Order: sequence, then C-alpha cells, then structure tokens
Amino acid sequence: MLGRKKEAELSSQEVRAIVGPGCLFEGNLTLPEGLTRIDGEVIGNIKGNGGLIIGEKGSVRGDIDVENVVVYGKVHGNIRARSLEIRASGRVDGDVQVQELVVEKGAIYNGKCSMGVEGSEAG
Repeated sequence: MLGRKKEAELSSQEVRAIVGPGCLFEGNLTLPEGLTRIDGEVIGNIKGNGGLIIGEKGSVRGDIDVENVVVYGKVHGNIRARSLEIRASGRVDGDVQVQELVVEKGAIYNGKCSMGVEGSEAG
C-alpha cells in the first residue's frame, strides 16, 4: 500500500523534463523541482530536489542523488534518495542510500544498501 501512495504522489506531479525514447544525453544533469522522466539513455550523474522516473526503455549510467526515484528501466550507478522503488521490470546495479526502499518481485538489485542513515555517502 505504501508503494501505491508514493506512486500516486509522483504521478500527480507535473513532468518538467523528459529525455525521450531514442535520445542519448551525455553529461551531468541537475533536475528542476518537480518530476523528470527518462525514457532514453543518460550517461552522467543526476542530482536535484525533484523526483525521477526511469521508464522501461530508459537507462542511466552514473550516480543519482535526488529526492525520489522509481526505476522501471536500468541504472548502473549509486543512488542516494529519500525513497527508491525498483519495479518488476527494473534493474539497479550499484549501492543505494535511502530512507525507504521498495523492490517488486522480478526486479533485479545488485549492490549494498544503507537505510535510515543521513549525511553519509552510499558505499
């Protein structure tokens, strides 16, 4: 139930930035407040105060430091966030530092996890 509430919160936010299908972005991204969706490929680090959704066809190769992350696609890098949801189609290869973690059946997660620890680096 908690996962559905968090998903409803993210989906009710206005999407402010999109990396569309077939797009490749190389470089670091600083996200605006609100929600950003990645359906293409990002090679670089992502940080900001908003939420991030990585769609089923989306992938990130780099570290992520944002408020909320929902992964339907692939992440190869460390994640630091208040909440992280790895959906059934998602894959995360990297260490995570979060307050809340949801991993659906069928999702793949390879890495170390630190929960509830503020102010320290993941890993």
